[in-house]
Amino acid sequence: MTELEKMLKDTLTRMEQEFSVTLTNQGKTLDEQQLVLTAHSQGLRQLQEVNSRNNADLHALTQRLEDLAGLYRNLETLLPRLNDILNGK
Repeated sequence: MTELEKMLKDTLTRMEQEFSVTLTNQGKTLDEQQLVLTAHSQGLRQLQEVNSRNNADLHALTQRLEDLAGLYRNLETLLPRLNDILNGK
């Protein structure tokens, strides 16, 4: 093996080792990012569930408010009549 061949072989071996280390590190980084992504996904799912419950609660409260508004309108028309009856008119 000539000196040039030896030098090329050593260079290629070193580059292969560096690539192997780089790939291993990138694999670890990807695994860590996958864990973070999974945690964020679970957090997002929980927030969506809370949001869904809050929307259901808001809908129920809106319905109650509409019912109370209707009751108020009915009472508003009846109170003057009741007042007239009580005052003997």
